[in-house]
Amino acid sequence: MIALPLFDGKNRFRVIQLNYTELVLVDYSYLKEREMIDLTDYHRLWAKGKNNTSFIANYIGTYGTPAYMKAAYQFTEETKSSVIRGAFLGINGPKVALLKGIVYFMNVNFKAFDSEEEALTFVTEKTKD
Repeated sequence: MIALPLFDGKNRFRVIQLNYTELVLVDYSYLKEREMIDLTDYHRLWAKGKNNTSFIANYIGTYGTPAYMKAAYQFTEETKSSVIRGAFLGINGPKVALLKGIVYFMNVNFKAFDSEEEALTFVTEKTKD
């Protein structure tokens, strides 16, 4: 298992403040489909009505099943006006194509990263007005 300082293995959903940015940490690592869907639904309900939130999601050791992808689509559709950035860890192989499709077709600012440091930089950078 890869140690990630932001993800302690106990808290699957945390909200922190970092550089004046409200940041959600969502840890899907090694979860099964039902647990992933439940966590995505929780994040979706939390994000509705919020403004300018970002998240880092840890997908190490997971699989994007059709049922999970349906939940992820619903999350993205319902929160794209409130979530300004999403950073993904553990996205490789076929998951890269899935993420690229979501970004392209749903016009969201989501990216995959190899390290927490890169993900943090992306989600906390200031937007240019």
